[in-house]
Amino acid sequence: MPEGLASAVATAIGAGGGAHVAIDEVVRDGIDYDAFLAHRSVHRIRGTARLDGEPVAWSLVEKVTEGPAFASPYLYDNARRELAAYTSGLLDDLAPRVRAPRLHGAHEDAEGRITLWLEDVPSPARPLSAGAIVGAARDLGGLAAAWVGRVPREPWLFTGWIGRHSQAEAIGDGIAVLRRRHPAVVERLGARLDEVEPLLHAQSRLRGILESLPQTLCHHDAVGANVFPRPDATVLIDWESVGLGAVGADLASLLFASARRGDASAHDIAAVFEEATDAYAEACAGVVSPAEVRRGRDAAIGLRWKLAVDVAAALERGEPIRRGSAIAEAPEDAMDELVVLVDVLLDAAARALA
Repeated sequence: MPEGLASAVATAIGAGGGAHVAIDEVVRDGIDYDAFLAHRSVHRIRGTARLDGEPVAWSLVEKVTEGPAFASPYLYDNARRELAAYTSGLLDDLAPRVRAPRLHGAHEDAEGRITLWLEDVPSPARPLSAGAIVGAARDLGGLAAAWVGRVPREPWLFTGWIGRHSQAEAIGDGIAVLRRRHPAVVERLGARLDEVEPLLHAQSRLRGILESLPQTLCHHDAVGANVFPRPDATVLIDWESVGLGAVGADLASLLFASARRGDASAHDIAAVFEEATDAYAEACAGVVSPAEVRRGRDAAIGLRWKLAVDVAAALERGEPIRRGSAIAEAPEDAMDELVVLVDVLLDAAARALA
């Protein structure tokens, strides 16, 4: 049995001080979680414990990241950040309608292997419905409003979110793809293709816009897969990228990255784009203006230029394209979704840069 699990189970079942807890069994069920990241595993673990002799059922989510000898620096840094976020108390009181899963236990061994035992939050229907997207946007606005002007400054908080999305190192290759103007690309993207290269050159301007806006605490990965709508709150999982960010930045994750990954339909996103933004802005009323929310949303979406280049490259090669979470989606449907999302990207960037 992993060191620390018994204590985590005791906390999960509410065993008070002095109570005797014995675990009878542990059953592990794998959870699909960014399978492309080696040396990370997530399981739902469950079983029966005896609390002062009486059987009690329990269930936890166990998230394990190997130490730096195995895990990549990117992955290990993220794991350490999430551990720090939980153990610092930062996630204990986020906003009236936003919370993280409760941490029931954590352990870091001598090799740096990090294990978190978290509340098992029931999964919602996937992909998220249009109504769920609007509700999550409202709660993300409440999170932003709660932290404007008082963002913590701990050194472990994530600060590189703009660079992560704008991918300066890939711009040269992206321009080369666009300038080849393959007939299949021109046919599918039409005149909008002419708008993509200027967006790549405008990344520094978008950075300036985002850095000039009111700053708040952001999840920075509020995609549909990490959003668990509950009657009393939105539960956000995976706090590996938590840190400083512009108001509206989490909207870009919800309204753009969700569709990019297949966690939501791009058509649904387009249909509720302004309604969701209004909901976020209403939750921020009196703290930041609706104009600031929209500029943050649009500039943060504009950082995601890589989508347009990826679509162009797939069309040029004649290869199927997929959205990661939509594993059963036909390639032609995935392409349709992503072309709709290219329009969302270019319209947002045009507004931000106007």
